[in-house]
Amino acid sequence: MMKRIYLILLVFVTFSCSNEKLVFETDTLKVSIDSEGNITGLVDIATGTDYHPEGIKSPLLTLYENDTIIITPLSIDYDEVKSLITLTYPNGSVASVRFDNISKYLRFELFSLEPRNSVSCVGWGPYALTLEKYIGENICVVRDESFAIGMQGLEVNTIEGLPTENMLDNSRVYSIVEPLPGQVVPDSIKSKIGESIYINVNEQGDMPEYVRMYRGTAAVKKEYGSELRLYSRDRRKTRIAGEPGNEISVEGIDVDFIGTGIAFFGAPEPKTLDYISAIELGEGLPHPMLDGKWIKNHDRRGEAYMMMGMNVANIENAKKALEYAKLCGFKMIHIGDFFKNWGHFDINTKAFPKGEESIKELVEMAAKEDVLLGVHTLTMFTTTHDPYVSPVPSEYLAKTGATKLSKDISADDEVIYIEDPIFFRNPGRNHAVKIGKEIIRYEELSSEKPWRLLDCIRGAYKTEASTHNAGVLAEKLVGNVYNGFYPDLELQEKYALRLAEICNKTGMGLMDFDGFGGGSPTGHGAYGSAKFIETYAKHLNKYPINCGSSTFHYYWHFYMRMNWGEPWYDNLRESQVNYRLENQRYFKRNLMPGMLGWFSFNSSYRPEDVEWIQARSAGFNAGYLLRVDAKNVEANGFKDAHFASIKEWQAARKAKAFTEDQIKRLQNPKNEFHLEKVNDSEWKLYSLKLNSGYFHRFRDVQEGEPLVSKWKYSNPYDNQAMQFYMTIKAGEDGANGTISNLKIEVNNYSELIIEESLIPNERLYCNGKKVYLCDGGWKVKKELVVKKIPKVNKGENTLVVMCDFKGDYPVIEVDLKTVSEAEVVKK
Repeated sequence: MMKRIYLILLVFVTFSCSNEKLVFETDTLKVSIDSEGNITGLVDIATGTDYHPEGIKSPLLTLYENDTIIITPLSIDYDEVKSLITLTYPNGSVASVRFDNISKYLRFELFSLEPRNSVSCVGWGPYALTLEKYIGENICVVRDESFAIGMQGLEVNTIEGLPTENMLDNSRVYSIVEPLPGQVVPDSIKSKIGESIYINVNEQGDMPEYVRMYRGTAAVKKEYGSELRLYSRDRRKTRIAGEPGNEISVEGIDVDFIGTGIAFFGAPEPKTLDYISAIELGEGLPHPMLDGKWIKNHDRRGEAYMMMGMNVANIENAKKALEYAKLCGFKMIHIGDFFKNWGHFDINTKAFPKGEESIKELVEMAAKEDVLLGVHTLTMFTTTHDPYVSPVPSEYLAKTGATKLSKDISADDEVIYIEDPIFFRNPGRNHAVKIGKEIIRYEELSSEKPWRLLDCIRGAYKTEASTHNAGVLAEKLVGNVYNGFYPDLELQEKYALRLAEICNKTGMGLMDFDGFGGGSPTGHGAYGSAKFIETYAKHLNKYPINCGSSTFHYYWHFYMRMNWGEPWYDNLRESQVNYRLENQRYFKRNLMPGMLGWFSFNSSYRPEDVEWIQARSAGFNAGYLLRVDAKNVEANGFKDAHFASIKEWQAARKAKAFTEDQIKRLQNPKNEFHLEKVNDSEWKLYSLKLNSGYFHRFRDVQEGEPLVSKWKYSNPYDNQAMQFYMTIKAGEDGANGTISNLKIEVNNYSELIIEESLIPNERLYCNGKKVYLCDGGWKVKKELVVKKIPKVNKGENTLVVMCDFKGDYPVIEVDLKTVSEAEVVKK
């Protein structure tokens, strides 16, 4: 049975003899249940609004026979003295549900189910709602501006979704063609509106704007509004699950659905988190506190922070990152991966000579500057050089299944005969089989009997090639996307304990669980992942901020925020822009802080590039990770301006200084802005327009015809001095070329002449007042003497560029910039 800790115990239960209905009331919600055990009313007591759709059945408890046959109740009864609800079912099963009213929520716990009659799972609901504005697919809450209705699983075996949809119990991520108003769907896709579509941002770089991504199924959209659904499984029997060709043997464990349950609540929308807090505290769910404050209301939820490199975690880089972070006003530094392996999570002593003690010293040094340090992990990914794999593999590595050898094999045999092919048809990421203390890699399974693993590599991962007798087990190992392995449920407990130990010994302020979500390589899905979190959380001395790349229902309670990396290495304004925006919708639905993912600082970044990130951060009130390395930072001529800009944007964001109109414009990734500090509580905001993609190249022209490039560009703002960025690039034939006598003519009248000889990888920068010759990272080499900066008019302007080419004919790339009048930003 689950441990119950009740802060408030107020019971308001009435039993209506007419129509054999039950009516349960919290302080805000009235729940009506008919004589067949279906919820028929969900009424906001304050307004009288019923949020249950008419004509839709919402069974209090659904049974699932062998995961596929849905069994709903026939009748319901309630013993008020024992606080037991009894439900009878057409298959002969009788369920007893313990009921408690805890003022803010209704608590239901499955007390017994007899006889079982092949019931594999029990489902709470699905519960139909007319609410539909914010459907929280992980948090299991649906809201509009007025009211919220939701439920929370009370332990790790109550997971999201329906067993009929997912026999592996994973928290499903799926995408649907579902355009928002104003979004254009290509003709070739229009017939698929409302259907699922394959999206992999890591492969594709981004997602179409007309696609919506959902990261769970605890709450889903329905034609009448929405639906809440959680379920629990009897995990005691070993079963085969998965799609044909990808089957997995899910090992039975001593976990049943008896004792599982939910907390069901309705709340005024602004108080939704208060009600979830009461559930967490009352039911012993994770309720992390940071500096004495619950993480779901903490000021640090969606903060911006910095990472120095990724695979270069060491003492010097951490100290340099601290210097940069202070300039940006950041209070957190992600120092990357300091492990020499994943599994045992031993510290890389080449970078940190005293192991945990070296890291602790860094943590304490940063704490003096009020900065937290964090570490990156791939959570349950196991590297092939970890002692759990090599030279003697652990018997507790995760397996898809096993079969027996049908013939003896020597230490040299490259063909291995097996009895059953079912788990070996899909070789997985690393084509690995464990036999005894040897790991063997095979190319493929034979296409006919006798079943054979072909072209085997013996003694893989420095294990010892050995002889093996017929009848011993060949176990197919589960590979991860980095070609390593995973632990099973027993071994993952050691991983969780080790990571908690590292936090306790070092005082790390951030633990990043990358590569982790609502699935398990063992086939136990969200239960397996939740069990890992439960173990880790219980063994921490204090809470280090937890960041994940994905979440699920139970994990929502523990982690502070979601953030992600890939593919941050693409062009800034093209790297997963729609994906970043789609995640903001996801965060809002699930009452999570906004985060924009990772951005990688480039040595060629201009002020507009860094401020593009800041504008989105301010617009969505979203944090992000800025990945830097000293080489790129120090090579950038705008370094000081970048860091000062970040500090001011984040200060204005934290001060909530932007107006609603400004926030709306800041959210649009096509808009560019510049922010200037006036004083500690006031700033000037400028809108910008960058006209990009202009090139001047050598080409053959007729005798006497001037070699010029002529462009038109629009200035939506008042008349102003011309501003531009110009890059000299190598020509098609090589980098041994120059340009000279550069002339820029504006509107067939004023002109700017630069006589300087310029070579590839040099740049020109004009801020409307002066012109600078810069290197490839915008470091000023010298100020150029020019007579006068041309003016550009409001509206359309004409630009003509000409120069003398020599050698390999370099190419000139030009970006033109115009700026609005300032508007006030004030807290």
